[in-house]
Amino acid sequence: WNNFTTYFNLYYNVSELFEKAEKQIKEKETNIFTTEPTAVSGTIKSDLVKVIEKCSDLLQFNSQSDYVDDALMILGKSFYYQKNYQKALRKFNELLTNYPESDLVLEGKLWVGKCQMRLKKYNEGLRTLAEVRTEAIEEGEDKFVEESYIEEIVYKITTDDIKGAIEIANEFMNNSDDDEIKAEVWFEIGRLNMQVGEVDNAVIAFRNVFDYDPDFDLQFEAMLNYGKALREAGRIEEALEVFEDMRDEDKYATNYADIDFEIAKTNRAMGKVDVAVSQFTEVDTLYKSTPISGAAKYELGNIFEEDIVNLDSAAFYYKQAATATIPKEYLESAREKNRLFTRYINLRNTIGKFDKQLFYAEHPDEFVKDSIAYVQDSLAIAEEIANIKELQAIWSGLDSLLNKQDTTGYFADTLKALDSLITQDSTLIRDSLLTKIRNPLPDDSLIVAKFDSVFNDPIFAQRRNLQNNLLINQQVQQNKEFTNQLPDTLKFKNNPPQRPKIPEDSLKSVLAKNQLELGNLFLTELNMPDSAYWYYNNILTNFPDTRYQANTIYALGSYYLTVDNKSKADSLFNIIYDNYSDEAIVNAAADKLNKPFIDLSYDPAKDNYEDAEYIMLMENYEDAVEQFFEIYKMYPNSKYAAKSLYACGWILENNLGMPDSAAAIYDTLIAHYPTSVYVRNIAGKLSLYKQEKRRLEMAKLDSLNGKLAVTDSLAGEKLNRTGDLSTVTSQTDSVQVSMKNGEQKEVSGQFEKKLLPKIKEPLWNPRKRRY
Repeated sequence: WNNFTTYFNLYYNVSELFEKAEKQIKEKETNIFTTEPTAVSGTIKSDLVKVIEKCSDLLQFNSQSDYVDDALMILGKSFYYQKNYQKALRKFNELLTNYPESDLVLEGKLWVGKCQMRLKKYNEGLRTLAEVRTEAIEEGEDKFVEESYIEEIVYKITTDDIKGAIEIANEFMNNSDDDEIKAEVWFEIGRLNMQVGEVDNAVIAFRNVFDYDPDFDLQFEAMLNYGKALREAGRIEEALEVFEDMRDEDKYATNYADIDFEIAKTNRAMGKVDVAVSQFTEVDTLYKSTPISGAAKYELGNIFEEDIVNLDSAAFYYKQAATATIPKEYLESAREKNRLFTRYINLRNTIGKFDKQLFYAEHPDEFVKDSIAYVQDSLAIAEEIANIKELQAIWSGLDSLLNKQDTTGYFADTLKALDSLITQDSTLIRDSLLTKIRNPLPDDSLIVAKFDSVFNDPIFAQRRNLQNNLLINQQVQQNKEFTNQLPDTLKFKNNPPQRPKIPEDSLKSVLAKNQLELGNLFLTELNMPDSAYWYYNNILTNFPDTRYQANTIYALGSYYLTVDNKSKADSLFNIIYDNYSDEAIVNAAADKLNKPFIDLSYDPAKDNYEDAEYIMLMENYEDAVEQFFEIYKMYPNSKYAAKSLYACGWILENNLGMPDSAAAIYDTLIAHYPTSVYVRNIAGKLSLYKQEKRRLEMAKLDSLNGKLAVTDSLAGEKLNRTGDLSTVTSQTDSVQVSMKNGEQKEVSGQFEKKLLPKIKEPLWNPRKRRY
């Protein structure tokens, strides 16, 4: 009775629900050797949750029934399909421990092995699977034998042990009698052999698939891959025959895209490049927005890169392929090619832009000619656009009449009149018609009546408003399309002739940099050494004085290594080693020559500075000053140059008591090394020194002019004094004058004279100084 109630109250429903969910999961497994877990839909997830709840109820409330082991098996599988492998393993172990006599023990061991493999306990999992396989063979349980082999093959594939996977798969073939499974295994053996380059074995494996019982999908995949393997093996005519035979069979109609794609690839392999381009273009056109269309774009890009050597077209197709839906095996390659060719296009455009500016810098008359031509073209196209817009405005409302329902009796005659106008296409006739409507004469009453009946009808008015809105949107779109169809030289937004904005030397430096990068791109990534040589040679010939000289010589040496001319390469590397010892590229050349590396951090000014410092410590200050200043003169780019100037000024200020000379040295330090840390120490006191010196000069000047100069800035006293009035003429006998802020004013306002203002030296700010 307990079993009866358990079965009908719980187990029957839960088993039905679980079988339904498991069947849907199995249907989604298109490849039994996939290394990716099967995606589970929301509906299946919901069903699995219900299964787990009901099985838990059965274990809790019907633990004495005979369905507990079945419930544990279902519960473990449900957790497994939820990817909760730890809980699944716990339930399977619970089954094996508590019900060792159950008929489900062998299956339970199999699922224990599966869980161990998913939890990456590979050693334990392989041992478990081996035990299951041995017992299953003894008991004749072919299903468990097959599943144990499949799990081990998947493990080998996951760990990239492809040859090990092939070995296990061949062993599997000797221990299985299921023709359907054997067909799948042979297909997998063929696919794995293709991965490791064993093409002849792959041909045999794909052909063996048809000796068993493949379903339709596997039959198609095997035939298609059989043709691919023949092509890779060099048996191109046989491969083309396979694909063309498939194309002639109606049963493969839904797969024509893949077949046509492989036919195009095979024709390319046969050297029929033009035929292949035409076929790939047809595939791209006929099967738009499909993955095979994206693959066709990639193959077209590859043809233009390698066979036709048209890099601009290659860049176009690679860009389209990278942004299209594309098969997984093409995805990374398409992105990489797009990145590479986008860089090529950008470098080429940059070189073209600055090369044109350099040409204008060297030939200013050509800039004037091109500018005049550009303006003339722009005016011509502006006039053309204006004319087209005028015609569009003239005829914009007439097409709406064609959709007007004839409710007035005059509509047919009106259309005839309009048809005659459209046929003649005369702006003059149309304008005269509007004149008759707006200012009708007695003889024009018939025409006016006909047109009024159309334009004043309420139904027409509603429709006309709707049509007007549509026409406005259409007009905007037409204008955009028209502008996009203009030649590049006539678009106003296109690059007009531009006068160079940077000096000629800077233009040459930019061109050398970009040409060097483009040459490196040709040499290292596009495998076009001759193009690379042209750019390297062009830099050395036309831009010899840029800072990219050493790098270009090294790149040219690399080119000669590529073409197996080591003697020329070594001579170029020796030039770098002997003449560019202060640049980082020198050690790359040293590596090629097997010569000692150069210490690029060595500064020859360091030893001289230490000598000068020793002389200073010996209190021979005059010689020390001379030595420090000599370091600045000899090594102006050294980090010791600013330090030497500071030491020189410090000695003059503090040891030799020569403030004017010290100030001159500090000025030099600030002028040439404004960002140096030593500037912070001297900027403030140098500014105060200059202010005081200026004050003394002004006081001396005032005393020479007979003026009283009394200032006491430290005490902050206000100075009141009477100005020199000897040169002042006034209409009054006595004039009272008040002094404030250096100004002299007459109290009555009849006369005003300003004294010389007191000049103050502003504080020096090294961040605002420009050189």
